[in-house]
Amino acid sequence: MSSIAAPKEAPKSSAPHIFAAGVGITPLPPIDANASSILRPTIAIISMGEMGLGIASLLVKYSYPVITNLDGRSSSTKARAEAAGVKNVPFDQMLSQASIVLSVLPPGEALALAEKAAASLLFSPLSRYGKGKLVYIDLNAISPSLSRQASAPILDAGMTFIDGCVLAYPPKEMPDGSWFRPSIPLSGPALSSAIPEPWSSELTSLLNFRHVSPDIGAASGLKMCFAAINKGQTAIVIQAYTTASNLGVLDSVREHMAEYFPHVVNGMEGAMVGSQRKAYRWIKEMEEIEECFVTEGGWNRGIFEGVAGVFKVVKGCEVQSGVEGMVKSVCGGLKARRKSC
Repeated sequence: MSSIAAPKEAPKSSAPHIFAAGVGITPLPPIDANASSILRPTIAIISMGEMGLGIASLLVKYSYPVITNLDGRSSSTKARAEAAGVKNVPFDQMLSQASIVLSVLPPGEALALAEKAAASLLFSPLSRYGKGKLVYIDLNAISPSLSRQASAPILDAGMTFIDGCVLAYPPKEMPDGSWFRPSIPLSGPALSSAIPEPWSSELTSLLNFRHVSPDIGAASGLKMCFAAINKGQTAIVIQAYTTASNLGVLDSVREHMAEYFPHVVNGMEGAMVGSQRKAYRWIKEMEEIEECFVTEGGWNRGIFEGVAGVFKVVKGCEVQSGVEGMVKSVCGGLKARRKSC
């Protein structure tokens, strides 16, 4: 019998356990006392998933008015938004009131929202008089080419378009009062060129904005490269663990992973288990990575189409807790798929 201990079960929480201790966890920036009484710009966030709510919670903490449109969303989503201090308003009204729109959606919905926002701004009877130019920041996991495509209607409607992405998990308050905050790279026009001070600097510090390039598409490309490494690895672990299970050597694989990669195995397994609830979003994201690597990198198609296929399988399986439970569920899904072919 092997004396190598299997790794402990990865955490079930979606908190940032896959990163090294302390990564992304920092005290919040101080509130500018001299500016606290001045009306801050209104920020619209679409939509109110985990990421949107996390970002909204930070903004509300700093007294930024946050609005959204929840037409067609569930009562539970509306309740969570209300509890976070986010006001639900009609779509046209949201665009007339906001200074900034943050688009935080599943990647398959990014272009449609940009087109809807542009049409609304062009044809709505509601006025933006005195509000200045609306800034539209696209934070979706899309390829550079799709980001540039989304920018066209926004720019045609007279808005400022900033390309962006979110790297890591949603903002989350830690038990000690510090916060985990993801990195939010931006490219295209600098925020300071579109939003006046002190708000530009405060928002940059609060939301961890990092301007990486003057080119629209660069921040989206950064996301594609980062996610390819992170989520691509998760897909490999899923394939390896399920295959090992079919061969009867899963325990041995995990034992050897714990011996040779003790500092990363829990994170890898945690990401694998966590992927079950996110697979439906990751399918399109992997397809966007494929497009990015072909168009921007010059690579042949195929690899990330396959990775998207892994998450299609995961999406169709029952969500289970723990490594063994997930592996069993996915193995069952693969077996059922083979029978249906």
